[in-house]
Amino acid sequence: MSEEISKAKQKRLKQTQNRRDQKAKKAMVTFWSIAIPLMLILAVVLAIVVYQRSRLDYSRYLTNEGKISNIKTADFVSVDYESISFNKVDLLPSDETVESDIAYALSSHAELSDDAALTAKDGDRIQISFTATSGGEIVTSATEAEGGQAITIGNEEYTAALDEALTGHHPGDDLMATITFPDDFSNASLAGKTADFDVHLSGIYVTPEFNDAFVTTYYADTAATAAGYRQSIIDNYYESNLKPAISDAIKEKSTVSSYPANYRDNLKKVMAEQDLQQMEYYNQMYMQYSGSPVYNNAYELYGFTTQAEYDASLEERVNSGVEDALELQYIYEKAGLSNPESDVRAYYTEMGYDDASFAKLQEQYGFGYLAQSVLSDKVLDYLMETVPVTETVTIVD
Repeated sequence: MSEEISKAKQKRLKQTQNRRDQKAKKAMVTFWSIAIPLMLILAVVLAIVVYQRSRLDYSRYLTNEGKISNIKTADFVSVDYESISFNKVDLLPSDETVESDIAYALSSHAELSDDAALTAKDGDRIQISFTATSGGEIVTSATEAEGGQAITIGNEEYTAALDEALTGHHPGDDLMATITFPDDFSNASLAGKTADFDVHLSGIYVTPEFNDAFVTTYYADTAATAAGYRQSIIDNYYESNLKPAISDAIKEKSTVSSYPANYRDNLKKVMAEQDLQQMEYYNQMYMQYSGSPVYNNAYELYGFTTQAEYDASLEERVNSGVEDALELQYIYEKAGLSNPESDVRAYYTEMGYDDASFAKLQEQYGFGYLAQSVLSDKVLDYLMETVPVTETVTIVD
């Protein structure tokens, strides 16, 4: 009897174990039916995050205002910009620079004269037509039918010997000159050859006099008098010198304690990609003309011989770029400036971008990256208006 009870008990225990096993199996099926989709979703989300972080995005970590997002600039940098000041005389061009610019303006409006009373001298720009032969064959020419050629005496465009042969002649003169080209002449087919030049001097370019009439004729939109035009040159140099001087002063007056890691890492990607794009651009250009690329690596673009040298340079450029962004954003916030989207669009409209071209620009770089450029300009413009400049020098028109 006890043996039968024992067998019955064993049967019940086995049945109970079977039910437990079935429940456990069912629970596992239920678990994996839920867990596997969740794991797949998690894997997809993780892949998207990794892709988004690796994808080049110029505007990542930038707001539409052009600011580095989610930071307090004071935690990273301080700039004593209110102590910046300049002496104006240090920002003005030299007299030689001004005179050189005036001379260039005059030469730009020189007119060809065939007045036989004129004499070709060093520095004159003249118009000639010629045929050069060597061994009875024409080796180079610029005939009158071909439009001739303008050269400047003293620039040795066809050797100093030809310049010397032309000096002292007058418009309408014909002359012969035997010229030996130097071995390192720019045109390899002529290098080292001796050629007989049959030259006709068509005319000499006459530079106008710098006076009020010249200014009103050619530069009326700039000034009304010669003195006014001279002053405009000085003012342009002053303004163009002031902005970089302010940029340098900001660097001197700033203290950067650390960098926002996310923004810095992304800027490094951007700069590295820009280097590769520039390398590809030059390689395509060289492929068109020489049939082979000129650069194999981005570091060759900067004249480095190793990847390590390039990497060190890239780190420096990245740090400098982050510092610039932090410093300008610091001043932007302290000065209470604003940079709404409408200003950003207006800025690029003034640069010549219509809606379609701006949309392409935004698609490539993102709005934040474009806005950051506008923000930077706004800060520099603000400082140009507010930074004290002493010892003002003026020229009365």
